[in-house]
Amino acid sequence: MWGNVVHRYVALMVRARFAEVMGSDDVALDEAALLVSAELQPGLDLDEWMAALDDLAGNCPTATPSGVARFLFDDDHFVGNRRAYYDWRNSCLDRVIATRTGIPISLSVLMIEVARRVGVELVGVGMPTHFLVGVAGDPDTFVDPFSGGRMLDREGVRALFTDLTRGQVPWQESYLDTTPKRDIVIRMLNNLKGVFAGGSDAVRLGIVMGLRATIPELAEAEDAEIALATAIFN
Repeated sequence: MWGNVVHRYVALMVRARFAEVMGSDDVALDEAALLVSAELQPGLDLDEWMAALDDLAGNCPTATPSGVARFLFDDDHFVGNRRAYYDWRNSCLDRVIATRTGIPISLSVLMIEVARRVGVELVGVGMPTHFLVGVAGDPDTFVDPFSGGRMLDREGVRALFTDLTRGQVPWQESYLDTTPKRDIVIRMLNNLKGVFAGGSDAVRLGIVMGLRATIPELAEAEDAEIALATAIFN
């Protein structure tokens, strides 16, 4: 009984901290991502995985966008998880670090946060179908972490988009706009919502919907849906 009470208290503390981080003017992307992981994996030690990010950055020999890409995807062998793309663990930053695998958005978060620690400013680029990394101050250089840290120019990104959509979706230059860190986390929650709803995982869906309920615009839009999904905990 007491174990369940403690577990529930810790979960509430994690969710409260997530709401606080997401309400900040400058969202701490690494902490927000790890708080999502902590909700889905009770007992996760955030300090341990923050330190793991610090250790990665400490081993990066070249503080440039291409240097960070080379370090993560050539030297340290991070790769896109093509075999189990829809495994929910691909959205958990701790699991990405531990297994060296992830999906486009989680590998992008990893790269952005390692780069930040070595003084390189990278940004998220939320192109539909495939998340990328951009270089702050350079609107013509992009990185595809899912494909081994491949460097792309604007035409290369457009060709990638055309290939992924089989030419069925018109290209828009706005697809290359920077995605705010808060919106990156929301997109991660969108992905998890889709995975758990599609897999009929009511417990983890309820957890994700509880996190979404802490974000005002999502809570307002999804009020009934959140209430239904989280009823399992009532």
